[in-house]
Parts: sequence; structure tokens; C-alpha cells
Amino acid sequence: MSKVAITRAFTYREEEVIKGLEEGFNLLGGLGNYVKPGQKVLLKVNALSAKTPEQNVTTHPQVVGGMIDLLQKIGCEVWVGDSAGGNMQQGSPTGTALKVSGIAEVVEKKGAKLINFDSTGFEIRKGGKVFKKLYIAKPLFEADVVISMAKFKTHGLTLLTGGVKNMFGVVPGRAKANYHKEAQTVEQFCLGLLELYREVKPHLTVIDGIEAMEGNGPSAGNTKKCGILVISSDAISADRVLGEILPCRFEDVLTTYWGHKLGLGEGDIKNIEVLGTKIEDLGITPFKLPNTKLVSALPGFLTGLVVNMLKVVPEIQEDCIGCEFCINSCPVDAMALSEDKKAVIDYEKCINCYCCHELCPKKTIELKHSNKFGKFIAKLLNRRL
Repeated sequence: MSKVAITRAFTYREEEVIKGLEEGFNLLGGLGNYVKPGQKVLLKVNALSAKTPEQNVTTHPQVVGGMIDLLQKIGCEVWVGDSAGGNMQQGSPTGTALKVSGIAEVVEKKGAKLINFDSTGFEIRKGGKVFKKLYIAKPLFEADVVISMAKFKTHGLTLLTGGVKNMFGVVPGRAKANYHKEAQTVEQFCLGLLELYREVKPHLTVIDGIEAMEGNGPSAGNTKKCGILVISSDAISADRVLGEILPCRFEDVLTTYWGHKLGLGEGDIKNIEVLGTKIEDLGITPFKLPNTKLVSALPGFLTGLVVNMLKVVPEIQEDCIGCEFCINSCPVDAMALSEDKKAVIDYEKCINCYCCHELCPKKTIELKHSNKFGKFIAKLLNRRL
């Protein structure tokens, strides 16, 4: 039976975070069961984009700092790294994200090693049916132990981003965008993520849910105060528990559903032992879901009738500043800059990967129902939106 520990931490005060982490690892038999003195331990954080800790897009620096302290206490050499999303004409999106998120500062303060996966070189591994080749940053194979340090958020494409989705950041730079081009349906993309996850399966997953994100995540949603840390040696099980907290159906989070079906982890909640605080005792109200996931809530016989009416597309708002970050990051070159210096979308080319919405630094791209009648139906069907 798989084990998932849930502990409480209601603020990001250093002592409260460390206490929550220690309690979680103690429930699982101790951190020493997973790491040994002298080992090189890579913390694969979520540094999606250049957002401050208060925006709750990235792994909070206090959670990262707490893990560094616990690992250094054992005698480990700690590395901290990621590859952010998007592309810039000048500068490094990952370097900027690590700095703005506060992660770089805490790593330097603790004497750990900060790694930008975009500049470390990569190895090419054989993929599967979706991602034919896997481009993975070299530190993933140089570390003795890999720990996924995820953030608990809703996600417009995959519904949930937790332990499994966090590992997408091991792919450096532009290669991530190319994967969206290769896998243009949600199911294909999630199966591709699992091909990647199989190759870089972390030894531990630690999920920052002290302050999570609901609504149109993973970067433009709203803060959801949950007061939890979730820890497991099985990211599939950890994500299954997050799905119960949302709550959503097992089959709605395809990385969990197919991860279980493919034998990559335990997704049957009956076979997952939740240690610490039980899910039903958390007192967390249902999350607002991304409006892209409304169709999944429909009875099967209705889905075919209204799916087109409920189609959700990215829409540029009037306050777009024309920074071109979305244009440079679009995997299918479906965006351009208009004469009045605003981003525009060619919907004939758009594959609805929502990368532009996810990466917009000013939140000026919203996910909208393309049909007015669909907007009306959406309000009737989902009271949580």
C-alpha cells in the first residue's frame, strides 16, 4: 500500500514550515530512509515564471529553504534547479524566475547550489509513443537523489499540477514548447508527461499546499489557503490525494489516471494510506476549477451535444503591453504583434495548449468561452466558477 503524509502548516514562517516537513517525513519513517550523508540531492522546484512568492505560482522559498536545512543536517550536498516556461528574445526566463521567486536568494543564503537547467546541457533518452525523444537536463542523472518540490495548483490544460506535472521542468528551454506541438490533445500531452516521468521518476515528492492556487491556474488563478504539506515517495499517489482535496473524479486528472493504469504509481485511493491529517478533517472547501475543465463535469450523453459550445480559447485583453513573451513562447507560431503593439492570435493555427495564458507576465490573456451561449451554460453547470 502506498503512503502519503499530510501535515499542517498555516503560514510560511520558517519554524512552522520545518516542523511540518519534519512531521511529514517522520510519518514516512524519517528522511534518513531516503537520503544518506554525502549524497548529492537535487531539489527540482517549480519556478514556472517570474512571480513573487506572494503570487503562489512557484514553490515558496521557505519550503525550499526548509528542505535544504533538513538535508544539510543529514550531511547531503544540496542542489536546487528548474527550467522555467517560455522564451525571451533577450535574457534568461529561468534565471529571472529563480530570482524573482526568492528561490535563488534562499539557495545562496543556505549555501546550496543553484542550477539553471537551460545552461547545464542535456541528455537525449528514448521516449515512447508520444514524445519520441526525451531531452532531460544533465543534473537529473548526476544527482544521487531527486526530490520533486511541487506547488499545489489547478491547471487549465491538465486540471491539476502537482508532483508529476512538476517534472516537466526537467526539459530545458524551447524543448518544452516543442512537446506541446507534438502532443496537441490533453490525453496525448499527459501520456507524454508520463513518458518523461518514467525516465526521471523522483525518489520523493514534497508538495507546497500551504497556499495553493485555484481557478485558472497555473499562473493566473487565485490564492487558496489550504495549510498543508503533502509528502510521498510516489508522486502518483500524492497527486491522487490532491485530486481528492479539489475534489475531482479520478479520471479527470489524466496524469494520475494513466500513471496508475501504466503501473507508474498507485492511483486507487483505497490502496493509499493517508498518514497525519485525514483528508476529511482538513476543512478545505472545494477548489474553483479552470473553466477549461467544465466539459469533464458533464454526463456522458450531454458531452457531444455541448462540447463545441463550451470550447475555451485564450483571449488577449485590452491591457496587453506587447512584451512579445507569449509570441516568442507559442509552440505553433500562432501569435503576432499587431500595428498597435498588441498580441493577436491566429485561431486557425492555435492548438489550445494555453501556454500563452500560462506564461503571460501581466495576466492579460484570459481563458474565455468562445460561444456566448456556452458562457451561459457554464454558469449553470459549474457553481464553483
